[in-house]
Amino acid sequence: MELEFRSCVDDAWYQVRIETEGVGGDRLRVKFVGFSDDHDEFYDADELTSFRDVEEFRSRFRPMSIQVQDWECGKVVKGTLVCAAISISPDDCRFYDAVVDRVVREEHLLVKGKKEYSCSFILSWRHGPKAQSLTAQTLENICRVQTLPVGELDPLLTSFLETAKKKIEAILSSIFKVPHEAAHHSEPCTPHCREELSISKLLNQDTSFSGRPSSHSWSRKEMICSPSEKTEHDMDIGGTPYMLLVENLEKGISPFSIMEFIHQQVTISCQASVWPSKLSEAYTRGTIVVDSKSNLDKLSNFLENPDHLIISSKGRPWVMTEKSALHETARASIRSFMLMSQTILQNRSPTTSHALKVAISGTKEYETAKLMKDLFLEFVKHQGRLHQRLLLVEGRISHLSDAVRR
Repeated sequence: MELEFRSCVDDAWYQVRIETEGVGGDRLRVKFVGFSDDHDEFYDADELTSFRDVEEFRSRFRPMSIQVQDWECGKVVKGTLVCAAISISPDDCRFYDAVVDRVVREEHLLVKGKKEYSCSFILSWRHGPKAQSLTAQTLENICRVQTLPVGELDPLLTSFLETAKKKIEAILSSIFKVPHEAAHHSEPCTPHCREELSISKLLNQDTSFSGRPSSHSWSRKEMICSPSEKTEHDMDIGGTPYMLLVENLEKGISPFSIMEFIHQQVTISCQASVWPSKLSEAYTRGTIVVDSKSNLDKLSNFLENPDHLIISSKGRPWVMTEKSALHETARASIRSFMLMSQTILQNRSPTTSHALKVAISGTKEYETAKLMKDLFLEFVKHQGRLHQRLLLVEGRISHLSDAVRR
């Protein structure tokens, strides 16, 4: 299987080959097809210092994207994830991910017996020099992104990632074996003290990873990922978390499916929980916690975008009803949960979640989901009116009871 890799140097996608080096294959060499060995990138398993690092690094590999052919023009529709070319200079073309924002269709003409396709594709760039902006591209500059089938990760990459995980597990095991460290304290360390010490170390552990580019001077922009530079995927769970309340979730949905889906769609880390529901209810509800106001805005914009709806595999649409900053009292209690759920997520085998999907405006799927969402919103409003009436009647009963006692 041919691989492409999103370089840690310029964040662009390149066709690569990989090799392992060192004792036990704990060093990965990424070789860029068409470039000399001077451009190789090296990664040591020791540089991946958390399970989040491992998953982040794994997500930089995928099967080689395929050039979209002329006859596939009609398959590139709004909402499609593509890998497209950007000309940095006349002799320098690089590929970055983008989502099709809209398509300007043109009539396909026959010229000398051959069809000519002149449709324009307005792309919303997900990363790279044009990130968060819109540009028009033609079909010849667009490639179709291939997803990695479960269990088909390159064996060399799998071995390298497993080595990194074992090193992390060894470090975590030593961290939780605190009695040796506690002996150096002037006061005896209680079980509660050991727990605080362990969690403190874990929370303060750096979660970014570093690439070691070649010292050779070359044309790629030097944008080095280093431990001192937080990426947008890093979650500062010691900061100010924000919470979104989402209703009308499909019963039985896993919190990890929600977390994986959001990471795939918005490229941010979050924590999710799903609440128990009554047997009489057809749906359930949950909360999504992000670590910053900027990530709250990014997720809110995604969930509230009128051009699409988030639906379950059975077609049930999400409804976001509230968003707010968590109070100080809630932050302390949620930190351990965020740490635990993030660790579990990173230990899961890489998958593409099929429990949720995006329904694009203009499709029959979207129209059906829109009707169901409007129905649910009316139901929520009706519940609100019932609650107000309940409070009113309770107040009257309380007032009458006080009057009788007097």
